[in-house]
Amino acid sequence: MVRLVILGLLNQRPMSGYEIQQMLQISRIDQWSDILPGSIYHALKKMAEEGLVALAGTEQTGMRTKAIFRITESGRSEYRRLLREAWRQLPRSLPGDFYLLLSFADDMPRAELEAALQELIARLEERLQQWEGGRAAKAAAMGGLPPLVAAAFDNGREHMEADLRFLRRLLDQIAQSE
Repeated sequence: MVRLVILGLLNQRPMSGYEIQQMLQISRIDQWSDILPGSIYHALKKMAEEGLVALAGTEQTGMRTKAIFRITESGRSEYRRLLREAWRQLPRSLPGDFYLLLSFADDMPRAELEAALQELIARLEERLQQWEGGRAAKAAAMGGLPPLVAAAFDNGREHMEADLRFLRRLLDQIAQSE
């Protein structure tokens, strides 16, 4: 997926690795995918070796020189192939491991289980705030959000809100079973 993201960004315009990393951090991509912003430099180097991206030039910023990359024609072909392939994949189920843990919830002391659920709720509330901050930052960086990007942000928020309702319901059920 990291290759798809990098090629997709470079398909929009030439960028430095740092700019790509900044775009990924603004998007908070690490929260909703398996892509770590730091992994892009290795991927850029490998894709340059494969001829999918090429050096478009350099920029001097202070004491640092930044390499600016552009997508090549073979990179565009690979991008379209990866994009078609990704659209054929079913979205992965996010709560799989958590549902598995619920099967063994009775093996945990009630107080520990309640504390763990409260911590999960707090962390998810924080993640939701970060998500909304990421949405605002991306909208500011892009001068507004395209409708499909806005829909993705809305969907992510709705999933987190549903997970919060579920976790709170679990806490209520534990309290009622005392």
